Amino acid sequence: MSTTKTAQQAIDLILHQGLRETKAQHSNVLKLEKTIPGKQNKQGAIAMYRSKAQMSKSLGTIYTSKEAVYDNYTNSTHWTPNVFNYLTYTDATKHYVKGAKEQNLSQINTLVVDVDYRDVEERQAKFAEVWDTAMLDVQFLPTLILATTKGYHIYYVFDEPVFVRRHANGKLPAVRAAKAIAKSLKQYYAQKLPAVDVTCNSFGIFRVPRPDNIEYFEPKMTVDFQALMTWSINFANDQHQIKVQAIQRSFKARRTSRQIDQPWFQALINQTDIDQNVGYGRHNTIFTLALACYSSNVSQAQCFDILDEFNSNLTHPLATQHVQKVIRDAYSGQFHAASREYVNALLETWVPDADRRVYLQRSQTTWYKYAKPRTERVNSHVHEWQADLMAYFNQRISQDNNWFTKTSLRHISKGLNICLGSLTKALNKLIDQGLVYREKGHGRQATMFATRSSLLQHAMSLQRQQRLNYWLTVARLLEPSEELVALKQLSLNARQDHHRNAQLSLLDTG
Repeated sequence: MSTTKTAQQAIDLILHQGLRETKAQHSNVLKLEKTIPGKQNKQGAIAMYRSKAQMSKSLGTIYTSKEAVYDNYTNSTHWTPNVFNYLTYTDATKHYVKGAKEQNLSQINTLVVDVDYRDVEERQAKFAEVWDTAMLDVQFLPTLILATTKGYHIYYVFDEPVFVRRHANGKLPAVRAAKAIAKSLKQYYAQKLPAVDVTCNSFGIFRVPRPDNIEYFEPKMTVDFQALMTWSINFANDQHQIKVQAIQRSFKARRTSRQIDQPWFQALINQTDIDQNVGYGRHNTIFTLALACYSSNVSQAQCFDILDEFNSNLTHPLATQHVQKVIRDAYSGQFHAASREYVNALLETWVPDADRRVYLQRSQTTWYKYAKPRTERVNSHVHEWQADLMAYFNQRISQDNNWFTKTSLRHISKGLNICLGSLTKALNKLIDQGLVYREKGHGRQATMFATRSSLLQHAMSLQRQQRLNYWLTVARLLEPSEELVALKQLSLNARQDHHRNAQLSLLDTG
């Protein structure tokens, strides 16, 4: 539970100097700003709302001073953290607010990511996952995380406000740049957290910091706008490359994916001498051709017409009921498409050498391996075991209410139903990536495991001297690594003026 002072500190940090310090009238604070030479008295405005229902109806209150915000934030649930040039009411009773549009922005103070879950229980269970995502691969840390009814609002507060200036052509380049960064943030989150709201207004209405909803706040972890823009550009470029490769694969797949359009299908279906006295005979051929029809979205009735004609042309045809049974088996859903091995074997057996050479010259077939759902597979991929391990560690750490958990590889193996060999392989990959840290126990002592997020989350909650002692303890327990040194440096620099340089120095630490 955060204190009132912490909530007000968060509000002051977010607003920067976007509002007047004191009320224009009926102020309870001694006004000093006019007596200080060169002090700017900014005339911006924000809106605050007392409930989500009122917010949805634009039923709110306009504030132009921090003093007024401090007097009323505990009775409000939502606000506009970015400052507007002006806001007005649409009715004489001054209830309904208008003007909170991006064209009216005065300064951009923060970007906020909205994450929503089904209920409070899932929200609480997912905090470690949210925190790990919010670190942006340890390049930036969020300044503030607020709990909502079923999720979180993650604030990235800029160290300096981004002032909005309109160019002669009427465009707002600062708004455009901030929207691009916000888009990258939401896309990054969406890759890791399906619950993120990618459609929310980047400069809209979010939860206001209050003593009862602050989950995390580190005032020194503000973000440099230019540095975040560089991260956004790099992320967008990476996504573009992925998209281009996906389009190329999709185009290539469309060009060759229908198996009935591929040369091997025509090569087999034109054969008439396929017999039963060979390992790969009539049944296998008809079944393979039927699978090709199934994967090409040919209806079962149409498939029967094609293969019934093929069967009739054989020197020794199958009985019609056998053809029907083979087609039913192919369309049962247990198989995805014709197997490359079976196709090659059938071609070797029944297609003459000359025709087969023509087929090989014409063929541009791309064979795709269709992955079965994990529940239907005997084996799992390494990345799936890695995800299971991260979830396991996060759950154990949360249950132990500590920054680490003690357990054994055999216990993990039994809990996740994974063999020791696969477990060791997945665990070593997580350690190499800097996502998990391990300190092996001596004798019968259990091994200690910590995650990157649990280490940093615990360190950020401590005072500076405690933090220093904490990292000394961690260094003694865990084997030093580049990642661990980077986390330590980031944590210790959090209350120093050059914290931005510390953030930027972590770009390649994983």
